[in-house]
Amino acid sequence: MNLLRAFVALALTLVAASAAEKRPLTPQDLWAVKRVGSPALSPDGQQVVFTVQEWSVDKNKSTTNLWLVAVDGGEPRRLTTANVTDTAPTWSPDGTRIAFLSKRGDDENNALYVMRRDGGEAEKILELPYALATPKWLPDGNAIAVQTRVIPELVGTWEKADLAAMKKEIKRRKDSKMTARSTENRQYRFFDAWLTDNLASRLLVVDVAARTFRDLTPQRTFLFSNGGDAAFDISPDGELIALTMNSTPPPFREDNNADVYLVSIDGKIAPRNLTLENIGTDTSPVFSPDGKFLVFARTPSSIHNGESRRLWRYDLTTGKSTALTAAHDWSFDEIKFSSDGAHLWLTAEEKGLLPIFRLALDGSGLPVPMFKDGTVTGLEVSGRTVVFLKDSTNRPNELFSLDGDATAKALTRFNDAFVAQIDFGKVESYSFKGAQGADIRGWLVYPPGFDPAKKYPLVQLMHGGPHTMNRDSWSYRWNTHLFAATGAVVTWVDRHGSTGYGEKFAMSIVNEWGDKPFEDIMRSTDFLLQKLPNLDRDRLAAAGASYGGFMAAWVLGHTDRFKCIIDHAGVNSSYAQYASDVPHGFPRVMGGMPWENVEGMQRQNPMTYAKNFKTPTLILHGELDYRVPYGNGLELYGVLQGMGVSSRLVVYPNENHWILSPQNAIYWHWEMQDWLARHVGVKPTLAKPTFESSEAK
Repeated sequence: MNLLRAFVALALTLVAASAAEKRPLTPQDLWAVKRVGSPALSPDGQQVVFTVQEWSVDKNKSTTNLWLVAVDGGEPRRLTTANVTDTAPTWSPDGTRIAFLSKRGDDENNALYVMRRDGGEAEKILELPYALATPKWLPDGNAIAVQTRVIPELVGTWEKADLAAMKKEIKRRKDSKMTARSTENRQYRFFDAWLTDNLASRLLVVDVAARTFRDLTPQRTFLFSNGGDAAFDISPDGELIALTMNSTPPPFREDNNADVYLVSIDGKIAPRNLTLENIGTDTSPVFSPDGKFLVFARTPSSIHNGESRRLWRYDLTTGKSTALTAAHDWSFDEIKFSSDGAHLWLTAEEKGLLPIFRLALDGSGLPVPMFKDGTVTGLEVSGRTVVFLKDSTNRPNELFSLDGDATAKALTRFNDAFVAQIDFGKVESYSFKGAQGADIRGWLVYPPGFDPAKKYPLVQLMHGGPHTMNRDSWSYRWNTHLFAATGAVVTWVDRHGSTGYGEKFAMSIVNEWGDKPFEDIMRSTDFLLQKLPNLDRDRLAAAGASYGGFMAAWVLGHTDRFKCIIDHAGVNSSYAQYASDVPHGFPRVMGGMPWENVEGMQRQNPMTYAKNFKTPTLILHGELDYRVPYGNGLELYGVLQGMGVSSRLVVYPNENHWILSPQNAIYWHWEMQDWLARHVGVKPTLAKPTFESSEAK
């Protein structure tokens, strides 16, 4: 009995010690996570190859390696050890080899490599003047389709002299002391890159044994998409490729129109547009296993206005397209066929989750939910095997499989030790009546050790998009637990305009970006102040990025209830936003155009309400942000400073719409935590970062 008592006492001591060892999340922790991604399922459904990315804060860079795990269990095995960036793994049809992209040794760009499934040295197959992308094996296992870019006037017939000429021109452009860029195109930038270098995309088929290639799109004179690469799929007989391409050529006066083209692999037939009838976006084509049909995603408009991505089926025999999901109010994301071709496996946002659904090929019946927990991405199907990545608010991505009774099994546990040491606060969802009496849903994240007897500040996060959703998902940037770790209660709301609640709800803010979302956010604040009496109504803060930054600026001009505001990459000025990289879409959803409806535009312009600006505001922006050009931040800061309103500006010369490098991101979080500490009394989880270069060490 004494021994039993001693054992119980020891066990309780260990449990208490373990609990005491847990600690709040810090910005540095986000860079210690092993980031699992890009799963590819073997043809026999037995093995999964995937990537694991690891970051070094000291070196400010990452490495990515390939790993392999059996679907029926067992420890994952690392396949590549070069400690570079190995990406985009894909299986040969016989399952004996894996193709992937990497930049190794003397490689100047991402090159195509192939290695055996059982390991051994990877063989370099092809490197070109511009990087290769999205490799996919042809069914015969002898060739691989890849994408690349070219300088159209120099590519010629891809002879050695042509490649040398392109390399010489690339170097000349890079080394030139004259750095001016000029254009007469309407769209001339995309995200963080200029489109003024006169580049074109090409789809190639590479003979693996001979290490030669053929160009399947030699007539293409501009990019498949202004982002560069495009979705494509290969027919089961290896004769055709369905490829998404923008059919609107420069100077891009009209909306970009993504269409699905049919490309002949033997090169004897010119690419044929299958979706001419739709002026909107047609993308993500997938062949049925029998090769008779294509299923693709369509929106009727090419602008970002909240329309759902519905599924269509193209009959390759009759040449007719048929709507599959017109009656279903879901916006579908990933598309995979079952091996027998009778069903589609799909993902679609639904009220804070991103579940897996199954749908009959003819579209009959409702999509059947097969797995609903957290956020699912990277869906892969082979035979009876379904694998995917799953993350949640409390956990980064891991790899899972789904068995016949829709039970998920974890295949990887790379971050178990990390998660075990973090003291995560409680997470719950809530609902309330928002604008126009609509049912609005939000997420609530409590700080670790939440005590109902203590007072806490409330941080109201406002998500971007505007047509996105707050998912039960891990974030490496706007991580709610990281805000809560400072001692604040944190919330964000799926306000009007959010996806996952039907097309009508998502489109309800077109040309009305400010009103209903603002009302939802304020009603959320009132609801939570009543739900949690220990929230300090004198310590309210609001923060958002992109469209969430628009809402931050809108809040700034419409209420003084918040003690401080954080505005990252915010759409603060309707005029400044005319410098955006997507110039067709923004003017048509933001309220009006200055040459047609300046009153409507100004009514939805946050700067119109500058006379009401009173709240201390932190403004952060990247100079390479072409989606929301950083003039938006400079304009707002200039007005606040001119008015004498407490404000702080943080600009990153080498960052885009997102702050992507570790040291910059850690400092970004410190700036936000320090601003909240100054105005609502949170306790930062880190001191002001100072970094030395790895060379200095």
